[in-house]
Amino acid sequence: MSISTRSPIASTRGLTLLEVVFSITVLAIGITALARLTVGLQRSASMSHETELATQAARAMLERIQAESFSQAFRSFNATGADDPGGADTAPGANFAVAGLRARPGDPDGQPGEVLFPSPAGQPDVLAESVQDPRLCMPQDLSGNGAIDALNHATDYQLLPVRVRVRWQSRDGTTGAVELMTILANY
Repeated sequence: MSISTRSPIASTRGLTLLEVVFSITVLAIGITALARLTVGLQRSASMSHETELATQAARAMLERIQAESFSQAFRSFNATGADDPGGADTAPGANFAVAGLRARPGDPDGQPGEVLFPSPAGQPDVLAESVQDPRLCMPQDLSGNGAIDALNHATDYQLLPVRVRVRWQSRDGTTGAVELMTILANY
């Protein structure tokens, strides 16, 4: 038979002040890390949603351009309204709104979407084969005459390189961009 010599008071000993402070510090660090993770996940989800909106809008714009009569696509979606097929300022033009997105600060037209063709700077009504834009495979023979020249091919193109770009600013101040590029052909 064994007899315990422990005092009943020693077994009810509590935590020291140092142990309490250490436990609270570890708990605070854990809660802070969890809060940062949650904020990061929310930002990531928001950016992913905005990128999806931008991609869908860019695809829809490409489909609108493809649905247009091929010979009028450039004039309908370039950055000037002066040459619109139905008369001045009657076509959709190059800029477009995207539901759920806002343009970056300083955007001249206040809309996040734009359609870009190989046009020389300051000449949105000119479709030029000689424009340097490697991402659109330019320069390139757009008229199909076997030569790359500096003429305006707005009315005789057989290939139409197009870039649809959406640039926006998120609610948290970050910016995003999506670009889709293709070359349309008149078959």
